[in-house]
Amino acid sequence: MTYDCITAIRENTQDCEIILIDNGSTPPIKAPFTGDIETRVIRNEENKGFPIAANQGIKAAKGDVIVLFNNDIICTPRWAERLVGWLDKFDIIAPMSNLVGGLQQTVIGPYQSRDELDEAAEEFSEENEGLCQEVNFAVVSMFIKKSIFDDIGYLDETLWPCCGEDIDFCFRAREVGYRIGIAQDVYVHHEMSQTFKAMQDAGLTDYSKVVDQNNKHLAKKWGDDFWYKQSIVDDSIRLNLGCGHYPMQGFVNVDQFANVNPDLVCNALDLPYAPGFVAEIYCGHLLEHLGPDEARHALKYWHDLLRPGGKIAVTVPDFDVLAKKHLVNPTADSMRELNDLYIYSYVQESPHRYCYNQALLSEVMVDAGFVKLERLPVNHPYFVDPVDWQIGFSGVKP
Repeated sequence: MTYDCITAIRENTQDCEIILIDNGSTPPIKAPFTGDIETRVIRNEENKGFPIAANQGIKAAKGDVIVLFNNDIICTPRWAERLVGWLDKFDIIAPMSNLVGGLQQTVIGPYQSRDELDEAAEEFSEENEGLCQEVNFAVVSMFIKKSIFDDIGYLDETLWPCCGEDIDFCFRAREVGYRIGIAQDVYVHHEMSQTFKAMQDAGLTDYSKVVDQNNKHLAKKWGDDFWYKQSIVDDSIRLNLGCGHYPMQGFVNVDQFANVNPDLVCNALDLPYAPGFVAEIYCGHLLEHLGPDEARHALKYWHDLLRPGGKIAVTVPDFDVLAKKHLVNPTADSMRELNDLYIYSYVQESPHRYCYNQALLSEVMVDAGFVKLERLPVNHPYFVDPVDWQIGFSGVKP
């Protein structure tokens, strides 16, 4: 794996040095062929953990930019050139990848070989050229201006053997005004946690216990919700989708019909916001106007728009209540009332296309990735009218 990693660096990177930290491996690693790239090996006779090892390399490095690079990563053509270019705007920059937490994760491809990876990564870069998101922290393959270490110190060496030291470092950098970005036009391949898997298989450590221990350490420093703070979001971006004649204060009121005077005339499935940018979404009596497949797509799209920890509330007519009310006294007038209430024929010319009850609404929201679902009471302030024939749930993007 180390050989594949360094081969990709050698083929895809210019004007760099490689510092290999051999953290007690057996047998000791020997510097592989790297052509004209200067390569040094720093040997530790025991595994000192990632933060200590990384700090050794940082202190030994000659360059002005440090790249923290694990040996289970394969870089792609022009990756370094593109990332260094973003350092004109940011002080720390990181690429997108396949196996990584939070906003850096994406899917490209498919690819089954280095050639296919390089081709897919180049297409990805061309499609997303110039896109970058400012964040509070990044992980995996960060490019860091070396002067930052002189300013705020090195990685937290108490986080053994690793996990969270990059997040902690970024929060410390943000505290004193440094800018951090995720380059959405650069992709590297990541196998993820290979050392942990080997250590766990050998009975040397328990990955879940390490993660839990280090998460508690980070939570004590940066708050229990530290993982949800990756996005830098203007909390004023709260969307009321399909607002109709019922705008909400504190929200951007969105509707596709200009005659209702929304703040934004727009299709709710094609909004002018980047993924991870929106703080809250209210979707009141809109989902039932979509077919089932379109509704599931919409929920997943809105899930993508929300920042981690962002909230959504969805309300629809409760077909169980309407149907039961009719069946108690199934007259022609009762049937007309059901149609009027469910189709809204007395209000608008926008018929409903799908029915929901409590079970189905919660199912589709969970399928879209929302957690911590809670039923909204019918007198919730988001409801236009406190009627019993509607159902709503709030949820959170994890």
